[in-house]
Amino acid sequence: MLLLRVKKTFRKLVFPLILTLAVWPVYATETLRLGVSSFAEHNINKGLIDPTIEAIRKAVQPDKLEVECLELGRLQNSLKNGQLDLVLSSAGNYRRFLLEGYGLRDLATMVSNQAPNPNYAEGSVFFVRSDRNDLDSIGALKNKSVSANYPFAFSGWQIAAGELLNRDFDPDHFFSKVDFLGHGASPVIEAVLSGKTDAGIVRACVLENAGLLKSGLVKVLDPKETTDFPCAVSTRLYPNWTLSTTPNTAPEVSRKVTAAVLEIKPLQNNLHWSVATDFTPIDDLFKGLEIGPFEYLRHFSFKRFMEAYWQYLVFAAIFIIGLILHGIRSEYLVNRRTHALTESLKRERKLRAESALVKSRLDKIQKVGLVGQMCSMIAHELKQPLGAAAAYCFALRRRMESGEVSAEMMEKGIERVDHQIQRASEVVNQVRSYAKGQRQRLTVDVGKTAEKILLDISASAPDTDLEFRKDSEELFVEANPIELEIILINLVKNAIEVVKDKSNGRVVVTLSAEGNTVCIKVEDNGEKLSDAEWKQISQLAMATTKHSGLGFGLSIVAGLAEDLGGRITFERIPSGGLSVFVRLPLAKEKS
Repeated sequence: MLLLRVKKTFRKLVFPLILTLAVWPVYATETLRLGVSSFAEHNINKGLIDPTIEAIRKAVQPDKLEVECLELGRLQNSLKNGQLDLVLSSAGNYRRFLLEGYGLRDLATMVSNQAPNPNYAEGSVFFVRSDRNDLDSIGALKNKSVSANYPFAFSGWQIAAGELLNRDFDPDHFFSKVDFLGHGASPVIEAVLSGKTDAGIVRACVLENAGLLKSGLVKVLDPKETTDFPCAVSTRLYPNWTLSTTPNTAPEVSRKVTAAVLEIKPLQNNLHWSVATDFTPIDDLFKGLEIGPFEYLRHFSFKRFMEAYWQYLVFAAIFIIGLILHGIRSEYLVNRRTHALTESLKRERKLRAESALVKSRLDKIQKVGLVGQMCSMIAHELKQPLGAAAAYCFALRRRMESGEVSAEMMEKGIERVDHQIQRASEVVNQVRSYAKGQRQRLTVDVGKTAEKILLDISASAPDTDLEFRKDSEELFVEANPIELEIILINLVKNAIEVVKDKSNGRVVVTLSAEGNTVCIKVEDNGEKLSDAEWKQISQLAMATTKHSGLGFGLSIVAGLAEDLGGRITFERIPSGGLSVFVRLPLAKEKS
């Protein structure tokens, strides 16, 4: 019985205790921590803070709500240490904390009559004293002094710095001096009114709320035209104050908080909570200014450099590879062309050597032809003096046989014989000098030389009408007499050879002056030349138009004319025959 009573007593006392301990966690209360960023004065949004705290407190019951007003540095440290569940701050600070990896998520954004659109509710103004006529635009503030809240204040500095950047100014070096005067807009306004700084930067609507614009004490620089924003603003507009939650907050709590703040009835100036949908302009602002989560852009790092310029690096790599490949290909082409050029030079040297050998042979052949012609000339030139000498000797011998020779007659006969021998010796010496390469040049009368040659040749060609013309009595050239005679003999004999079988064969030799040259023209009325014959003559082939005789005529004439500084040309006569022109430089002085 005693044991039964003990069991009953245990059940009555211990079982309720165990049950209470089991359900205790379900009914245990937690503490939610709300961090509120410190805000500047003269801001109508502050009127919604207390009602918001009260609404959140009721929504999270039975949990407790702790509220702490924190400056930016302490707010960031609390988030870093995981000590906050909810954050009420400017939209700029919300995006900064989000991008820096604290995991915030926006729940609601404030709106009012002054800012009915939550996406376009916060901006900044550049203002100066109204009597500063020299400062009429933001650009006029360059190298001037300015006052603001903090360098990290969203509407108190960062939005204004972004406006400078949009105007292609460098915010870090635009002003001569920037005074950051701490929390609140009053110190900034006082600095401008007292003349401590040339200009000030405050949140939009601060000047209207303080009555400064209405009083005319200050003026806003470059106010923008807006449709849903009643205050003067110098910059673009960004989202309003934002309530956000951290990863520490349970989803159900976040839902309750969101519902609670959105149900708050509009206060004075229609101040209430709404939902913003576009925070990207804030991200662009931070990135452009290279601040907050983008401050790393101000410092060089290989990783960031690769991320920022990888397209250009890829292009540069492709370009360099292309240059390398182009260099390899160019080197290959250069080597191939160099090899081809080397082979071409080798062939050219070989051809030059062969050409020199052929030229040497031709010179020898031409020299043989010249020697042959000179032999004929020597025979002709020596015939007269030797014949005359023989005649004088014969006459003297006859006189001596008849005994009619006086000393005076003998002396005169010997002188005449000696004279003829001297003439023959002169001819021989001239030819010997020429053969030795001593080609002495004299001023020669072309007309007299031509008359002499034609007189000698006409005797051997009585059936050919040989005509001589000249338009000037005196035509002199600098030449070796023998070479000039060879030129004339070849031209005339070639022409006579062509027409020798014609009953009306005619050769006309014409001398004329053409500027600084003497033109020797030899024209015949031979048969009409075929294209093949004309091509052969034009190319100065070794064979001539005649089929017998000297055999090297025209080529010898061309070579001698070229040595004398002249040239030979040809003209085909349509009716038949050929005109050969040899032009030699006119002598500067007559001997």
